[in-house]
Amino acid sequence: MIGDAGFLYACSAGKFLRVLKIPMSVVTDQMIEKHAQFLPMLTVLGVSYCLKITSQGIEALGNCCKSLVELRRNMPPPNHMADQDNGVALDESEAMSIADTMHNIEHLELAYGRFSDHGLDAILSKCRGLRVLDLRGCWNCRLEGKTESKYSLTLIQSVRNPWEIDDEDPNSSDDDEENNEEEEEDDDDDSDIALVDVDTYEDYDDGDGYD
Repeated sequence: MIGDAGFLYACSAGKFLRVLKIPMSVVTDQMIEKHAQFLPMLTVLGVSYCLKITSQGIEALGNCCKSLVELRRNMPPPNHMADQDNGVALDESEAMSIADTMHNIEHLELAYGRFSDHGLDAILSKCRGLRVLDLRGCWNCRLEGKTESKYSLTLIQSVRNPWEIDDEDPNSSDDDEENNEEEEEDDDDDSDIALVDVDTYEDYDDGDGYD
């Protein structure tokens, strides 16, 4: 399982890193806040099932990774805690962090997010380039927000609504097969590190000024 040391290794690739996928990692907000500045050219980020990353870490990534166009932040189904309407505890913080810092995002996967139409409205009003939006399991979203937001949804090429159910795991887009395909596609560009296998470097010992 990827931890802070693995993330630190990824950051050592610095400006050359374009794609970073670390689903189910235990990387913390503190590590992200300290080192995200070394990932200015990151375009694709996968942090699905990363339970130790909160809106604080998402905001730090958005502030530092201004080239980001794809974010995969799918989560496990939430615990059915106190919300008398539908049993899902409401939390707008990650949606607001995305809306405030990731204005260039085009592909956004937020399956089982706990935000409501308020957070969705913020994303749709500030992230104008969205082409793909996955809202499966976002049961606090009723798609009854502002008229402008409803119109924005119609302009997005691919939208998975909160109630859409199929046999596909929302996090399957982070699997090894796709990662291998992307590595093959980038073999011809030696200047572009498409993916860092942080599993191999979990015990990486920093000695280049990243601590």
